Amino acid sequence: MKSEFVPLEKRSKREQREYYASRRKTWGGIDPVTRKPPNPRAYTRKKAGRRYEHEPSPVFSFFLLWKSRLKPNRRGSIPDCLSAKVVRNSLAILLCVVLLSAAASGCVSRTEPKTETRPFVDSVGREVMIPLHVDRIAASGSYAQMILYTLCPEKLMGLSESFSKVQKKYIEEQYHDLPVFGRLYGSSGTYNLEAVMKAAPDVIIDMGEVKPGIAENLDSIQSRTGIPVLFIQATMDTIAEAYDKLGEIAQAGERAALLSGYIRDVLDFARDTRNGIAEDSRPGVMYSQGEYGNEVNGKGSIHSEVLDIVGVRNAADMDSILSSGGDEVSMEQIMIWNPEILILAPDSNYAYIYNDKLWAQVDAVKNRRVYEVPIGPYNWLDRPPSVQRIMGILWLGNLIYPEFYDFDIVDKTREFYRLFFRYELSADEAAELLANAR
Repeated sequence: MKSEFVPLEKRSKREQREYYASRRKTWGGIDPVTRKPPNPRAYTRKKAGRRYEHEPSPVFSFFLLWKSRLKPNRRGSIPDCLSAKVVRNSLAILLCVVLLSAAASGCVSRTEPKTETRPFVDSVGREVMIPLHVDRIAASGSYAQMILYTLCPEKLMGLSESFSKVQKKYIEEQYHDLPVFGRLYGSSGTYNLEAVMKAAPDVIIDMGEVKPGIAENLDSIQSRTGIPVLFIQATMDTIAEAYDKLGEIAQAGERAALLSGYIRDVLDFARDTRNGIAEDSRPGVMYSQGEYGNEVNGKGSIHSEVLDIVGVRNAADMDSILSSGGDEVSMEQIMIWNPEILILAPDSNYAYIYNDKLWAQVDAVKNRRVYEVPIGPYNWLDRPPSVQRIMGILWLGNLIYPEFYDFDIVDKTREFYRLFFRYELSADEAAELLANAR
């Protein structure tokens, strides 16, 4: 039986494939397998290899990148011969080089030889190696802060306490906001070693009277911080020498000699004058403070030292000094002492004295010989007992012995401020300082 003819297009897909397959190899030796042209954007390993064979090395790429900043091509700042991949690789290598260089430089800085040093023997006999050139000094107390400011303020890089409003008037503005490290000694002895170490001064300087165990304390601080710590004794007898020592430390010998010479002249004059005054010719003077004026600085106190130098009789002749800030006594005791001249500290109640009935019985008040110590930037007699006391000697001597201290106290005050504080005090400002002091 003859099979029925079914057109090719109506056959099943399987039958169509079999039909095409039976005839595929009969087309004159030509293989009619379908082929597609290659995709020009597709990745091929052989093509990629040929491409990078002609691209520049990373080192040469750095040069081309740098050059492209100076002369960019028409399409942008990256040269045509640099592919994005080469640019990325070059930048990665460059970053590694920078990081390695920074690490290497850090290692070098830690292994650099130490700064050249020189030995210095401080006032308690400690030999301390200090930098050959000292440019950054941290003060560890108000005494050191004041002395250093008058000598070399440009090297003072840290304070023991902030300058007060009264002090700032006489202190250059650039030093008002120096970091505050605190004090080594005193009731508020809270020296901030971490802050000092972070600031990295060349030396730390403490000044004042020699205290028990001070050498061991300073050695301990020096060991903990790695910073040279020096103590310079600066009493009234040694303050001129203290300036000379500081001048040696800070390479400020010329200015130190100028200031120490002035101090020696004043002290020599005061002592010569005192020695020429008979004991029975010396008036009784009392230096007191407090709200009621009854906290006295007795004979032998560091706070009344200027009275001894000028050559007066300290009326507050006490058996013992109980307080460093003034000993409170009764009005009965003050009336027994009966001072001829009363000196009040700046924080006292000057107006109260003339209005009080008990004080009215004291000779100093009866004779209107009550005076208030000038202040600015510091108290002229004490607190802190520093170089300002040199001005205090001139003032008190002129006040009590004008026949010996024969000069215009306003002119002398302006001279002192110009020399020590580099402050041009006007005549009016000097008169204001002395308002209740003459």
